[in-house]
Amino acid sequence: MIRFVAALAAAVLVLAAPRVDACTFCGDNIRAKPTLRMQFTAAKAVLFGTLKNPRVDPKTDEGFTDLKVVAALKDDAARGGQNVVVLRAYIPVIGDTPTEYLAFCGTANGKLDTTFGIPSTPAVVAYLKGSAKLDPADSAACLGFFFKHLGSADPTVAADAFVEFARASDADIARSAKHFDPAVLRKLLADEKTPGERLGVFSYLLGVCGGPTDAAFLGAMLKQSPLPDRVRDSFGGLLAGYVLLAPKDGWALTAAVLGDDKQSFSVRLSSINTVRFFQATRGAACKADVLKCCAALLPNGDFADQAIEDLRRWGYWDLSADVFAQFGKPTHTAPIVRRCIVRYALSCPNDDAKRFLAAVRQADPKLVDAVEEMLKLFEAPK
Repeated sequence: MIRFVAALAAAVLVLAAPRVDACTFCGDNIRAKPTLRMQFTAAKAVLFGTLKNPRVDPKTDEGFTDLKVVAALKDDAARGGQNVVVLRAYIPVIGDTPTEYLAFCGTANGKLDTTFGIPSTPAVVAYLKGSAKLDPADSAACLGFFFKHLGSADPTVAADAFVEFARASDADIARSAKHFDPAVLRKLLADEKTPGERLGVFSYLLGVCGGPTDAAFLGAMLKQSPLPDRVRDSFGGLLAGYVLLAPKDGWALTAAVLGDDKQSFSVRLSSINTVRFFQATRGAACKADVLKCCAALLPNGDFADQAIEDLRRWGYWDLSADVFAQFGKPTHTAPIVRRCIVRYALSCPNDDAKRFLAAVRQADPKLVDAVEEMLKLFEAPK
């Protein structure tokens, strides 16, 4: 299974470089969620009110629920000033179920048509009103506003503010650092109730705005043994924050984790992604540290292909001798690893690459021919 996952990851790397256009340490499923601000912009009318009279038409089995409008955050002539709007959905109102609701509506045939809706509270309404006034062009002001709501007691508000950060670029987050409060982030990170998928992002935010105290805080989280599940699952983001705040110690820990066969597959893969993030965003400034991390992976047959393909894609040929030294090892006989080393050699301009290829062509010409054909098919012409 480990080889399958590593093979899949390496294959993806051949075809595409990693994306860094949205927050790196959020999962794609979170990045894909539309925010309330986006829903507000797209809607013709946004109505806050209370739900009443849920029912089902026995003739058509269609559900309906009345929304008694308390406030129109955004209005449209199609509402016609009505104080009760019929939603085309059965929304049960049972017992202590909250009846306050926020409906986002489009129009169809001159009438309102609900496109999205959520149970709501006055806190959500106030938050949405504030976010609707933001200038999308001023990313720093926007993220400053949403930062204030990351720890909101209202779960809908806190979740939506987090999605705003998930959709923001790393560059925008860095430019907005002056609006972030390290104490707030430390509190969120230490709170066991904070959803695990948010820890990596909060750690990255702490990395762009914190100081020595925050570095010690993140270092202590990362060095726990055994690692709590929530830390293990967010290791890459925590590590990135630590590297930003304490580069020397952070990079040393990264290389140590990558070279430690006792570490879990997920922790090491997460650490690889952190290295890729810094290479993509810092480039030459962190090349020496990136090379040390790749060198730590080369002796491991389950991860060597990851490091070798990264080195090839980045045009880092400094470790060519170390890469070629892995070819004949019993731990590196998997076809994906052998192909990866040959692919690296075909791209590498160093003299030792020419000597290596000459030897492999003589011993296994079909392997070299197959890799050359693969490069022609999948590599974009320069």
